[in-house]
Amino acid sequence: MRTTFLYFIILLTAYSCSLNNSENTNSVNIDYKENLRVYISDNYKKLKPNSEIQKIALANTDWINEFYKEIKHNPIWINDSLELNNNGYEFILLLSTSYNYGLDSSRYSGNYLNNISKKIKEIPKNNDRYALASELELLLTNAYFLIGKDLNYGIVHKDSAILVSNIPRKKFEIDLPKRLLNSFKTDSVTTKLLALQPQHIEYIKLQSHLEEYLKTASLSREKIQVNHFRKDSVQAYQQSKKALILHNYLKENSSDSDYVKALGKFQTQHGLKPDGLIGKNTAKALSKSPYSNYVKAVVSLEKWRWRNNWNKDYIYVNIPSCEMKVYQNNEIKKSLNVVVGKPSTFTPELNDEMEYMIIYPFWNLPYSISSKELLPKIKKDSTYLQRNGYQVFTNKHKAISTESIDWSTVTERNFNYKIRQKGGGGNSLGIIKFIFPNKSSIYFHDTPSKRYFKNEIRAYSHGCVRVQNPLLLAEIILESDKNEYNIDSVNTYVNNKEQKRITLNTKIPVHIQYYTCGTDSNNNIVFYKDIYGLDKKLKELMEIESYSASIPELVSK
Repeated sequence: MRTTFLYFIILLTAYSCSLNNSENTNSVNIDYKENLRVYISDNYKKLKPNSEIQKIALANTDWINEFYKEIKHNPIWINDSLELNNNGYEFILLLSTSYNYGLDSSRYSGNYLNNISKKIKEIPKNNDRYALASELELLLTNAYFLIGKDLNYGIVHKDSAILVSNIPRKKFEIDLPKRLLNSFKTDSVTTKLLALQPQHIEYIKLQSHLEEYLKTASLSREKIQVNHFRKDSVQAYQQSKKALILHNYLKENSSDSDYVKALGKFQTQHGLKPDGLIGKNTAKALSKSPYSNYVKAVVSLEKWRWRNNWNKDYIYVNIPSCEMKVYQNNEIKKSLNVVVGKPSTFTPELNDEMEYMIIYPFWNLPYSISSKELLPKIKKDSTYLQRNGYQVFTNKHKAISTESIDWSTVTERNFNYKIRQKGGGGNSLGIIKFIFPNKSSIYFHDTPSKRYFKNEIRAYSHGCVRVQNPLLLAEIILESDKNEYNIDSVNTYVNNKEQKRITLNTKIPVHIQYYTCGTDSNNNIVFYKDIYGLDKKLKELMEIESYSASIPELVSK
């Protein structure tokens, strides 16, 4: 009896094992990924324009159709278990942290896609996962095309961009379906996606330092009004301390020495002198919300995406920072302070090429300056023109005596003269100017008004760019140009008070741009004053007011 019972147990165990093995074999034989491919092909073979999945609009259905047709509708984000693969996880993480690149993560539904991936894992049977997995697959591909174009080209439509900048926008020439396919084959989707960003050195530095800055930054929209110390020094101290705490530069119950260090750091990161004083510009910067700093970085990164790549050697002037950087082989050779146009006579953005420099130049006054600014001085003082080295010409370029003109009868409307100032130290152009012909007649030049270079915000000119050390700039240019003339030649012409035109062997690209956020020579991220108020329109076009909602973990800091 016992033998029979044991025999029965052995048979039952063997049958059970056989049954389990059979089930396992059937399970292994099911190609879930192939079934998912068939499901995608059957249900999404050709998406129509303006299609939606999970109430998310598919912005690039043509690209999606092209891509999946090429790979025969095989999934690239989903693995054999019908869950996200490594590329999928990495990509969703990028979408969820796209604020590091000045992009709104809610635009790409990163957090929502992550929740879908979790829901898929909660479905116990693989056979029930096809519908949701296929939706996640296509939504991720759609997000790739969307953020890929945004990273390379920006989010503002080209027709709207001209409302912000007069510089022609680059063309979008990336074949994103092909790039995604190649990236998928080499298992480097996220890496090659980020490589679509602009290769401008200034962009690269700004983006990386923004990412570092956001690790400790506050993005609160709260503001604390701060008055400068001349109104009430005690009140200025109290208000600025609260503002520094709000901006996350200072902690509660910090010492006075901590306050001084925090204020200096704040001033440095706002392009101001770190003098520890609550001056007018420091008070205004402290009175802004922390979120406004992030906005400056966002609009600056956006504008960089509109630009074509530059050569390795060029001169770059950023108007809000009032600074010139001379780049050689993509490295900063020298940084120089400049004075740019005041808001009423602003310096325009432009890309051009420097062709020559003129030593001891004449200054041919623009009509607007002659008729509006110089005429009242002439009427007040009949010797003004002669004392300041001005010459008067007719519209036909014939020189005439200043004394032969009855200035009392001349008005702004009937002003028919051309005025030129002789070369020299008192000349408004100083002893040298640098010419890159452009329709706005903008150029670099020396100036006898050196006091403005000491100011934090240097917007005082009529539009041209005044250089603090123009002879140093000339020396760098001539040396790089391997020109027959050198700085000794320049000084000789200056000492002899002799005008000389020096033509460059190789034209130097000149880029005058407008970015309210950048990095300084010490690689600090810096937020500059929007001196011309140009960011306002771009903020509206980008709908930035909703951005902070996509970064809740930073807002709460």
